[in-house]
Amino acid sequence: MIRAAGPPDRAAAHQLLTAQLIEHRLPADPDGIARGIDCALAPHSRAWLWLAERDATPVAVLLANEIASVERGGLVLWIEELYVIPTARRRGVARALLVRVCEQARGRGLRAIELEVVPTQAAAFALYRGLGFDELHRRRMSLAL
Repeated sequence: MIRAAGPPDRAAAHQLLTAQLIEHRLPADPDGIARGIDCALAPHSRAWLWLAERDATPVAVLLANEIASVERGGLVLWIEELYVIPTARRRGVARALLVRVCEQARGRGLRAIELEVVPTQAAAFALYRGLGFDELHRRRMSLAL
C-alpha cells in the first residue's frame, strides 16, 4: 500500500529516513530528522511525506516539497528523499511509489517533478529514465545555516 503519512507514522518515517542517511554516509541527527518530519506534517505544509508498506510494514519513504518555479511556470515537486529498505529493493516498490506520486502531482496541476541522484546509483538512474525523467547537467550547491 502507498499512502500519505500522518502523525501516527512519525516513528516509521524517522526510522526509514535515518537508515537512508546512514546508508549514504550523511549525518543522521535524530533531532534534525524529527524537526524535518514535524515540518512535513505541520498543518498547511506543502510537503509530501509518503510511505509504502508491505504486509502493513513500512518499507519505503518519500519526502518531497512543492516549490514555485519560474523555469517550469508554476509549482513543481522536489523529491528530497526517496528510500527503500534493502530487503524490499528491486521488487517494484520505488517504481510504484513514484508512479503514484506522479499521478497525484499531475492531478494537482504541478508542472514537473525534480530530484537529485548520486552518480553511483545505477539502478535509480535506470528507474527514473524508465519513468521518463530527463537528465539535467547541473551541479547542486548547498549552504547550511
